[in-house]
Amino acid sequence: MRVGRTLTHHFEIETRQYDLLGIDLGEGARRRMIIFGAVIVLAWVLLLVPILGVPGKTTISFYIVPPFVITAFGWRPGKFHERRRRVTEWALAVRYALRAHRPIIGLGARAADKSEYLPWRERVATQKVANLAKARVTPEWEREEVVVHDPRVRAGADITVNQRARLLGTDQLDRVRRRTTGKRH
Repeated sequence: MRVGRTLTHHFEIETRQYDLLGIDLGEGARRRMIIFGAVIVLAWVLLLVPILGVPGKTTISFYIVPPFVITAFGWRPGKFHERRRRVTEWALAVRYALRAHRPIIGLGARAADKSEYLPWRERVATQKVANLAKARVTPEWEREEVVVHDPRVRAGADITVNQRARLLGTDQLDRVRRRTTGKRH
């Protein structure tokens, strides 16, 4: 018996920059990482110039260190998806934390009410922050006050079933089958 290998992992062929402004970069740096880093540095400088002014001897580290740290750690492969970069995972986590989870109700038959959104404390990815948020809020079942929901929103309302359940045996199913097969002929 022969065991085969699955070679479905994507190829990571990236162009590299071997020299930059006359400086030899050795084995080369990835061009996309250089472009990403340049965008981060430019955005960071544009953010800090109105706050700190033109970089001087005391403030130059504020201009240089954060963009390089973000570029170095952000351009690594993602923890959860190999094909994503960590910056993408960070952006998705921030987007999920800031924008409430909005459920799809009845395949989009109606828009979700704000009371149906997933609460912020449940959306936060970090366990420490989530534990802090949960510690401050008492669960609904331990509260003394009764929360009155908007009557227009039917989420969480009791469901009334007005159908009578019937238990059919094999003899009833045989009769139904004979009736349906007799109509075909």
